Amino acid sequence: MEYDLDVDGKEALVTIKDGELIIRQKQDYSVVTYELDDVIGCDEVSTGWVFKTEVTRLWVIEPGPSNTLLKLSKTISGDQRKRFQQEVAEKTKETRRPKRVLLMINPIGGNGTARKDFANTVDPVFKLAGISMDIIFSERSGQMVDVAKTYDFSKTDGVVLLGGDGSYHEVVNVLMKKRQEELGLDMNDPNATLSPLNIPIAMIPTGTGNGVAENSTGSKDVLTAALHVVKGKIASSHLLALYSSGRLLGFGGTASTYGFMTDLLYYSDRKFRWLGRSRYLFVPVWLLFCQSQTNRVFNAKVTYYTTVSERQNSEKNETEVYVGERKLSGYSSYTSETVVYNRTLWNLMTLNGDVIKDGQIVFDLPRMLVPKPSLTSTFIFFDTVTIGSVLRFFKHVAKRTPSDVQDSEMVAMNVRGLTVDLMDSIDGGDSEVAMLRRLIQLDGEMYQLESPSFQLWYKEDVVQVFSSYL
Repeated sequence: MEYDLDVDGKEALVTIKDGELIIRQKQDYSVVTYELDDVIGCDEVSTGWVFKTEVTRLWVIEPGPSNTLLKLSKTISGDQRKRFQQEVAEKTKETRRPKRVLLMINPIGGNGTARKDFANTVDPVFKLAGISMDIIFSERSGQMVDVAKTYDFSKTDGVVLLGGDGSYHEVVNVLMKKRQEELGLDMNDPNATLSPLNIPIAMIPTGTGNGVAENSTGSKDVLTAALHVVKGKIASSHLLALYSSGRLLGFGGTASTYGFMTDLLYYSDRKFRWLGRSRYLFVPVWLLFCQSQTNRVFNAKVTYYTTVSERQNSEKNETEVYVGERKLSGYSSYTSETVVYNRTLWNLMTLNGDVIKDGQIVFDLPRMLVPKPSLTSTFIFFDTVTIGSVLRFFKHVAKRTPSDVQDSEMVAMNVRGLTVDLMDSIDGGDSEVAMLRRLIQLDGEMYQLESPSFQLWYKEDVVQVFSSYL
């Protein structure tokens, strides 16, 4: 049906047809078209100081700067506005947006803004869009895990989490493991094909680390993340899977580290949490300058599984080894599908996503999953790395600018997976150092190794996320 309405004070003909809402201005014949997925809904307000006039506000989604989404309104008046408003409500029910979601909130994560962000942003948007919510505030450690284990997901169309990467880690691990158990799949086999989750997840970024949200939506904006749920598009995403001693330890949505970065997170959360967010500035400096770097170097054999190629350097009359566009050095051996490093290391880091673009290293989170990678980026820092190089590297990480590394200090490549065999005992010696040798970090969560060996594999397309960005 075509409606004769006033839109923002101008006469217009408005049509809802074939999944689109079309506004044609009568005066200048301009046309604005919205997909119904981008129509949030309508509400009514009164205008005027003395003589009140009731009008309809049509709320729509439009793209903003830096991958954000904007919530904008158009004022609708005219004799047909009620019928128009009713049709908008009916037609938006036919879109891809979820009808009902389980919404879990971590109120103490990050800066503690989750309650405020929910009340001021998420709740009004979801109600306007006609999305009903089963709302749970996490009141204790592990509550999200308990809910994920027992909740009846047959009655919901998605899971929305207000929190950070830790909240995502908790819920995804429960759901992924439960899914494999239900289907009788051996999740402890690194080579097993895992069954994807059958319920989509959205991260509303209110935590300390919000890498999952930024990877999925290209932004750390709360409203943007909520509007991706309203749009209703679902994309598949990847996970890291960590194995040791013949069993799965856990799934990761952001990164895994062993060595210095694990120590940094351990001390930040276990010994210096009283410093608040400033601990993430203090602890790295304390570790680099006040603690001995050699105290935590480790001997390891690292086997990377990836596609290796040889190139002839005619000027030097030698064969060079490449993974993608990055030339390798310092390796012990290689085949067409593996590269082995048998070295003394300082830190090992593996990311869920690709930060190596055209041979350059750029830690730009919105680009890590765009275009969708089939390999994951991994880094090893040798014991020869200097404090200056470490500081320069993480300065580039913070600024998201291309970083160059010395081949004698660090290696970066994209891989399908890796095996790490620690050459030194993880027992004995100083009790604190022995404890740290056993710790490996995944999404900020600490896992304890039972043996001096572990594997990480990239599992593609196993998580469904609400995203119109990916």
